[in-house]
Amino acid sequence: MNLNIQIQVIFYTFLFGLYCSFFFNIFYKFLFSKYFFLNLLTNFLFIIGNSILYFFLLYKINDGIIHIYLLFIFLISFFLYNKLFKKIRTG
Repeated sequence: MNLNIQIQVIFYTFLFGLYCSFFFNIFYKFLFSKYFFLNLLTNFLFIIGNSILYFFLLYKINDGIIHIYLLFIFLISFFLYNKLFKKIRTG
């Protein structure tokens, strides 16, 4: 994988972490409801939907190759968004 593709993958992974965190904060009340089966269903759909979207994105950019640093970049951007925009969920 050349440097240009790696930079694209890092950039899109960072944006995807922000995207996931944004929608996690929007759907927080639905993802963690009082009802066990609704909670299970919404969490399952949220995780599967975002995973399919991310793997499709990676497949288009670099044939679906996942490196460990992509996980770190995703987690950093996810928690960075939550730290900066925590008021959306608590607001």
